[in-house]
Amino acid sequence: YVPTGSIQKGEALVSTGGGKTTRCSVCHGADLQGLGPVPGIAGRSPSCTVRQLFDTQRGTRRGVGADLMKSVVANLTSDDLLAIAAYTASRTP
Repeated sequence: YVPTGSIQKGEALVSTGGGKTTRCSVCHGADLQGLGPVPGIAGRSPSCTVRQLFDTQRGTRRGVGADLMKSVVANLTSDDLLAIAAYTASRTP
């Protein structure tokens, strides 16, 4: 379950950044299937996606990928994280 409109809000954030972040396709590819060492995010478990984004924001996720993502997720709210996860989970892996 996600609130009505979450997938559409997530699509806007993923596609454009919505003025809060960088569009996801810059690193994860136009189809969100991943680019080189950057993992695909299409079709992933939404709970896993939210957990990873949240942990990155809080600094509990570490490593090169997490360091690169820290500024990308810094301005996102918990509702934004939910919307992004709803949208990416709805995409075909």
